[in-house]
Amino acid sequence: MYLFYVYGAGFGHINRVLNFIYTQKIPLKNCVLLTNSIYHDQVPKDIKTLHIEDAYFKDQDRFNLFLQNCIKEYKIDTLVVDVFPAGFYGELEKSITDISAIQTILLARILSKDYFEKYGSPVYDIVYTLENGITLANYQYKKVIPFTLQLKPRERSQDVILKKPYFLVMHSSPIDEVLLLYKQALLYRTDEHIYIYSFCDIPKPLILENTSSISGNRIDGHILDNASKIFTGCGFNSTLETEKYREKQYILPFKRKYDDQFLRKQLL
Repeated sequence: MYLFYVYGAGFGHINRVLNFIYTQKIPLKNCVLLTNSIYHDQVPKDIKTLHIEDAYFKDQDRFNLFLQNCIKEYKIDTLVVDVFPAGFYGELEKSITDISAIQTILLARILSKDYFEKYGSPVYDIVYTLENGITLANYQYKKVIPFTLQLKPRERSQDVILKKPYFLVMHSSPIDEVLLLYKQALLYRTDEHIYIYSFCDIPKPLILENTSSISGNRIDGHILDNASKIFTGCGFNSTLETEKYREKQYILPFKRKYDDQFLRKQLL
């Protein structure tokens, strides 16, 4: 059984882990996902999802006890940690050290130097590097493996008929960033319709004419194919999912506490 540590308020961290499960062809019934994300309801039902409050992650002793109980209850033999080697609040520094009977795996993407100035890295059995720009000197591991995530093929929604030509704004949250990307799209618009794909509920007064929302937890491939221009942030998942659309993509990096989107854009 696999236990996935997925800290992050948005959907991005969950999405990355789901792609890892798909790439590794891990049966969903063999997965337990531990997260604080409000989008935990987007996880497939066959995965056992444990949604806990942020307070658990902030208390190292409390979290360590919770983690140990999860490992015992669900007979976990592999712990997979998404992005933060010591946890978001450093709560995993002790936990990983205390775990010796199970395999530990870290899914590594770009982290800012601020994170490693605050927390150290425990030793992992395997570190999978998911992108360029990762400073391996900040990590401790027995083995490091470059790893490319595969995206699960999108199922086309037969009931979605879009007006052409159109621009696509693609950003899950928060709403102020979605609106910044929307404003950027407006600067380029002549007669195009604009579709906004987001988890945010955008108030109608903030949307101009010829603008619509697209719902769903993952956008269809044909929508990306047929968009005249695509406007996104520079998060890990956004850049992965739009890799083949760079020529018509406009990328706006956003400030994050530990994710360096500005470095990621430089490396694209």
